[in-house]
Amino acid sequence: MLPRAKKNYGQNFLVDAGVVRKIVEAAEIRPGESVLEVGPGTGTLTEALVAAGAKVVAVEADHDLIPALREKFGDSIELIESDIQSLASARLLLTLSFGYKLVANIPYNITSVLIRRFLTEQNPPSRLVLMVQREVADRMLAEPPDMSLLSVACQLYADVSRIANVPAGAFRPIPKVDSAVVRLDPRLPRPDDLESVIRFAKAGFSSRRKQLHHNLSDAGLTSSAKAKLALASLGLPPTARAENLTVHNWMELSSLI
Repeated sequence: MLPRAKKNYGQNFLVDAGVVRKIVEAAEIRPGESVLEVGPGTGTLTEALVAAGAKVVAVEADHDLIPALREKFGDSIELIESDIQSLASARLLLTLSFGYKLVANIPYNITSVLIRRFLTEQNPPSRLVLMVQREVADRMLAEPPDMSLLSVACQLYADVSRIANVPAGAFRPIPKVDSAVVRLDPRLPRPDDLESVIRFAKAGFSSRRKQLHHNLSDAGLTSSAKAKLALASLGLPPTARAENLTVHNWMELSSLI
């Protein structure tokens, strides 16, 4: 019997063995490889990771789930009782070898925070395989004219691909939304000054109703006239909006202005 899911932890337990298999296959785990799992829950995915030969470090915030996880896995995993958002990077990364992977059915209420944290780490995972809301996966993989700040940020830092769409029935309790498994392979070495590009894009997306040159001007980054000239040099119209630009456009525009 599954434990009672707690809304404050964003818990929906994955019960579909076929989806678990797809997640593990996408991770391409080598025996002895370090894998960080955030929110192991009942240990369904954890068990498959251990069977694949992973050296699992599992971080679980729900105190009530810890005893069952300790009983089930004993010393075969390193179990840390903590909220991943409050767990100090230095402490966590000491437990992980270089080139570790992040594989998790993460609580959806921390998706953006978790992805940003691990993509920008000094020692980022070599691969992230994550269960996210399907709508979030669509945004991460978007192309012009449907770009968002999330898609720009993810695609700046990593190659992003969809592994599978996952119906709500794969979880207990059944959520109100469908999900998707995505894989992010961080770009290493990273291009220079990506955070500067992110700050630039954040200004560009600050008001969806406005044209890009207005948003950049309002943010004090440049004048409308100079922004229009920069857009023209990239072959973009002066009326372009933030969602019309590719990741490469953002990098070029940030460099020009």
